[in-house]
Amino acid sequence: MTSRLRSWLARHPLLRQELPWLAAELVLLVVLTQANPPELWFWMVVLLVVLAYRIERWWASRPGA
Repeated sequence: MTSRLRSWLARHPLLRQELPWLAAELVLLVVLTQANPPELWFWMVVLLVVLAYRIERWWASRPGA
């Protein structure tokens, strides 16, 4: 990583925390576009589970939750 990117990520800790999840979701979307019909359902369920987990974590981290 370049020092410029590293300093930018240091100023945005939430993005640094979310970057691996965003990359994983992007990879899953690419896999979904290339999947054959039998495995399409599997990868769709995986994506929905990841998204449900992220929504649940976001909901639990709200102030006053």
